[in-house]
Amino acid sequence: MTAIANLLERLDGWVNPIIVKELRQIVRGKFFWGVLILFLGFQCVVLSLSLADQHTHYSNAGQETLMFLFGVLFLASFAIIPIYSGFRFSRERSEGSDELLFITTITPQTIIRGKFAAAFIVVLLINSAFAPFMSMTFFLSGVDLWATFIMIGLGLMVSAVGTMFQICVGSLSREGSSMYIFRGAGLLFQVVMFFSLLGMSGEMVRYGLGRTFSSGYLFSSLLTASVFMAMLIYIFYHASAAVVAPAGTNRMLPVRIALTVLWLGSLLMCAYWGVISSSTEIFVIWGFLSSYVLSTGCLIAVSERDFLTERVAREIPKGFFRSRLAFLFYSGAAGGLAWILVMQILTFVIALVAAGLQTSGYGSSRGMMSDYMLYAGSFYCYALGYSLLAALIRRLFLSDQIDIRNTWVVALLTCAVFSLLPILAGGIVGLDSEILMIANPLYVTAVRRNDSVLVFSALLAAISLIVSIPWLSRQFRDYYKEMDS
Repeated sequence: MTAIANLLERLDGWVNPIIVKELRQIVRGKFFWGVLILFLGFQCVVLSLSLADQHTHYSNAGQETLMFLFGVLFLASFAIIPIYSGFRFSRERSEGSDELLFITTITPQTIIRGKFAAAFIVVLLINSAFAPFMSMTFFLSGVDLWATFIMIGLGLMVSAVGTMFQICVGSLSREGSSMYIFRGAGLLFQVVMFFSLLGMSGEMVRYGLGRTFSSGYLFSSLLTASVFMAMLIYIFYHASAAVVAPAGTNRMLPVRIALTVLWLGSLLMCAYWGVISSSTEIFVIWGFLSSYVLSTGCLIAVSERDFLTERVAREIPKGFFRSRLAFLFYSGAAGGLAWILVMQILTFVIALVAAGLQTSGYGSSRGMMSDYMLYAGSFYCYALGYSLLAALIRRLFLSDQIDIRNTWVVALLTCAVFSLLPILAGGIVGLDSEILMIANPLYVTAVRRNDSVLVFSALLAAISLIVSIPWLSRQFRDYYKEMDS
C-alpha cells in the first residue's frame, strides 16, 4: 500500500492544478450538462426518425443524417465549448483574479495548458458520447464508415485549434473597451469559421474524401492539414502565455520562436507539395501569405515596451553571434521590427529563387512575382509606416493617456484618418480622383496596375523610419550596452 500511495501522491503532483480547478467548475455547473443532454436528445430523435424512415423517402438518408449529426456535434465542440471557455477566461482576466496565480509557483504556460486541456477534455467527452450515434448511420445508405471516422478526427483537430484560439482571445480581453472588442471579434470569427467548415464537411460527406482532397493525395493532404493545425495550436498557446506573463518578463521570445517554427514548417510543406506538383508557384503563394502575416506583426511590435528590463537583460546570452541574434527574438519594439524585416527579406528571396527555377510557365511565375512586389511589398510598407507613425504620435502627444500596449489602436486610427481625410477634402473642393485613396492600404486591390501605390507606401515607410531613428537607435544602444556589460 505504501508503494501505491507514493505512486498516487507522485501522480497527484504531476497533475496540472488548473485542469482540476476548471473541470470541477465545469462539472458542477449547469451549462455543460445542459449542452450535453440537449444535444444527445437531438441525436437520439434524429437518428431514430432516420432509421425508421430510411426506406420511405430518401435513398441517401445516411448522408443527410450524418451531415445533421456532425453539424450538431461540430456546433458543440467547435463553437459552444471553445467560446464558453474563452469567455470564462476573459471574465477572470477582467476581474483580475488571474494575478493571484503569480503568488504561487504556477507559470503562465501551466495556466494556458490547464485551460486548454480542461476545455479539450470536455470536447473529447462530447465526441465520445456522439460518435456512436454517427457510426450508426453506416446502416443507412450512402455512408462510408472510414470517412466518418476521419471526419470526427478532423473535427477534433479543428476544435482544438478553435479552443486555443478562444483562450488566446480571452487572454487579450483584459479590461475596458478592448475586452468587448476582442470578445466580439473572436466570437464573429468563430461563427464565420463554423459555417465555412461546416460547408466543407458537407461537401466531404456528399462527394467523399477522395474527391475533396484528390484521391491520389488523400493521406498527404490529411497529414499536411494536421501538421498545420498543430502548429497553429502551438502559436496560439505561446501567444496566450505571453499575454498572461508578467510585464517585465521576456514574453515575446517564445512567440517569435514559435512563429519562426511555423514559417519554416510551412516552407517545408510547400517544398513537399512543390515536388509532388512539379511547380514552384506554390512558393510565391506561400510568400504572399507569409508576407501579409508578418506585416500585421508590425502592429504588435510597436505595441511592445521600448526599454530593456532587468529580467530581460539578465537573459542576454554570451557570445558574439548568439547575443546579436537574441536581439531579434527578445521582447522590445525595435527587436520585433528588425525580426519582421529579416523574415520579410528571407521570404522574398525564397519566393524569388523559386520563381526563377520554374522552367515551364516562366511568364506566369514572373507575373506572380511582380504582383508579389506590388501587393505584399506595398502592404508591408503601409503597415510599417503607419505603425511607426502611430508610435511617434503616442510618444509625443498621448503618452499619458494611452499605454504603449495600445499603440496598435493608434495605428489603426491613424490609417483611418489618412485614408478618409483626402477623400473628404477632395469632396469639399470638388476634386474627384482615385489618387485621393492612395493612403488607403486597400487601394492597391482596387486598381488594375498602379506602381504609384508602391512608391507612396515606400515613401511613407521611409519617412516614418527616418523620424523614428532616435527612438530605434536608443533601443539598440541600450541592448548593446547591457550585452557588453
